[in-house]
Amino acid sequence: MAVVGWLETEDILDRWPDAPDDPELSAILTAAHEQCDAFAPARVEGAPPTESMKLAQLLQAQHLWARKRAGNGEGFGPEGYMVQTYPLVMESRALLRAKHGNPFRGLL
Repeated sequence: MAVVGWLETEDILDRWPDAPDDPELSAILTAAHEQCDAFAPARVEGAPPTESMKLAQLLQAQHLWARKRAGNGEGFGPEGYMVQTYPLVMESRALLRAKHGNPFRGLL
């Protein structure tokens, strides 16, 4: 059982059943871990990763994989020219650092 970042191989397959069978998947998971680790708040050395950290790494890896497959994400859709976006990055960051402040800011 190999460990890539905060996730074990079996854990990845359980959480991402349609994960690509690609030789670059390990590199994508490693890059996702590096991005998440740089963004995550400091923690005690040797402390096990939380479930939200594991999920954040997985979401970041899915985002990187989707961007790799989609290229620049530009194309023509039913409404004309469009650019696809993948909001998984913001989700993974929210899992690593909870936003504090006024929850109603920007609603009025």
